[in-house]
Amino acid sequence: MLSTEQLSEIVLNKEELNVITLYTHKGEALTVYTNSRNPVLFEIERRLYPTVYTLWTHPDLLPAFTTWPPVLHKLAGGADLMLPGVVVPSSGLPQVDRGTLCAITLVGNRAPVAIGIATMSTMEMLAAGMKGKGFTVLHTYMDQLWSLGDKTCPPTIAFLEAEPVTEEEEQGDKREENKVPENRPIDPSLQTDIGNVNLNETIESADVGENEEPRENGAAETIEEDNLDTLQGLEDSRSPQEQMDALLHQCFFHALKCKVKKSELPLLTSTFLRNYMFSCCPKGQQIDIKKSSYKKIPLSHTHRQAPLTLQMGSSSSAVA
Repeated sequence: MLSTEQLSEIVLNKEELNVITLYTHKGEALTVYTNSRNPVLFEIERRLYPTVYTLWTHPDLLPAFTTWPPVLHKLAGGADLMLPGVVVPSSGLPQVDRGTLCAITLVGNRAPVAIGIATMSTMEMLAAGMKGKGFTVLHTYMDQLWSLGDKTCPPTIAFLEAEPVTEEEEQGDKREENKVPENRPIDPSLQTDIGNVNLNETIESADVGENEEPRENGAAETIEEDNLDTLQGLEDSRSPQEQMDALLHQCFFHALKCKVKKSELPLLTSTFLRNYMFSCCPKGQQIDIKKSSYKKIPLSHTHRQAPLTLQMGSSSSAVA
């Protein structure tokens, strides 16, 4: 798919191309081709795959699917990409077949952050209501293959401007949008307003095993914190107490899911609140237990090898 000029940019004729043999955690042999320290290609079972370094200079090399920034942290930890985490643009999804190698990008940036093999065709994805596993992820930004290079961050690449639509085509699209198939639920992923995205559902869509440890990486934490700020709840009819309860739940589950490592448990309730929940609070908001229906969190000590429990009012939530 590359021209001679494009290929020469990846594999320079006058520079050395180093070949490295690596082994995955499963014991599979992996051949990596590096150019100027950065891995540009890797080979598995006699098939070549581009790395993210190569895709950053050739972002259109593979058909691309978009996901939300918090999902990247799970992909880098070894998770596959589930279809509920795929964003369906107004122009529709790229048409691919099962087994097609695809790039994965984030909302707002066309620079690929991962590559994966489609587990079903585009038609099968839509027929399944965008549910189930969509891509088997092979390589991501922030994984061990990426760290073999110079560890640069993804560049910011703007999406291509959509071609102008004629008035007749626009009216036809509106008529199609108003048609809802019978006995088929409306796909929630079609709503691309980031303000309406539930952060917990998005993170859980990455299909991570229960025993997987969160990975420490400053770049991933920065992405998640920035995304939390954009996911602040809009004004609604809930009472201030109900809004504070919702904020507590959001910060509690985000801290438990993304901040605390299993090796750090058990810990004091006060430590969990101060060191983890407060840092998950979106900008412009502040946790105040007294303004919630729970009123207070008893600062009791935990016994060794005993689960940490937050006793808030009449209810309790186990942390570990």
